Amino acid sequence: VSPGMEVFTESELVHRARKMNVEFLLSSGRHNCLMCESNGSCHLQDLAYFYKITKLKFPEKDLKEIYPTEDQNPFIVRDFSRCILCGRCVQACNEVVVNRAISQGYRGKSSKVVTGGDLPYDDELSECVFCGQCVQVCPVGALTEKKAKGLGRPWETQKIRTTCPYCGVGCQQLLHVKDGKIVKVTAVEDAEPNQGRLCVKGRFAYDFIYSEERLKTPLIREKNGEFREASWDEALDLVATKFKEIIKKDGPDAIAGVSCARSINEDSYQMQKLFRAVIGTNNIDHCART
Repeated sequence: VSPGMEVFTESELVHRARKMNVEFLLSSGRHNCLMCESNGSCHLQDLAYFYKITKLKFPEKDLKEIYPTEDQNPFIVRDFSRCILCGRCVQACNEVVVNRAISQGYRGKSSKVVTGGDLPYDDELSECVFCGQCVQVCPVGALTEKKAKGLGRPWETQKIRTTCPYCGVGCQQLLHVKDGKIVKVTAVEDAEPNQGRLCVKGRFAYDFIYSEERLKTPLIREKNGEFREASWDEALDLVATKFKEIIKKDGPDAIAGVSCARSINEDSYQMQKLFRAVIGTNNIDHCART
């Protein structure tokens, strides 16, 4: 490249070269779209459709060495036979998450993405923290969410933006929902504060919402010790009444509050404001402090 150079990116020659590269990629592994979890959200599939590729141009005898699929860990499936060695996962791990848990390994047709020492992701010596950033940037079906397998195709899911419930950072998520159930969770690209990143909790730990022990309505304890369901208005009125009775009898310092780490920072601020400015006590703490 030199100053003043005119570059053509959409010429017939360029298109032929790109098509040839896509044909090489399609012949480099097991790219069976019908059986792939990324069917419908695969960049290689999109390119094959765009360049009107209908069959493999190169014989299967030239396929690279097939490594066994790695799925021992609870979160990520690594299917090396679908990897096109684009390096996106390595770049994401090294430059976005800055964890440096994976890199390009070996040479020639034996090349593959490896952890330090070519260990499984869940090995105790592996530096992988299962943030799943590599899965999100993978353009094909080489890296997929284990929990999402068989639960829904991309075109079957509704994408709902929300805020991660795990801490006060407020990471932005996309819930991929089918029939009222979460299929998987991805990060919102170019959105503050996480800029397309999530931790292992934000991406994979959402099963708690289906727990039978989860409280979905307020509960009030009766005199016999049993709990009964109540409306929010009834529960809040009862709490306010009890607070007033305690303050009148024993003073505001007889009341204490603990803010939950799953609350966003704004909610924690309002919590301490309620106790300090309204109730009149400094007996307020946050469970994340411990």
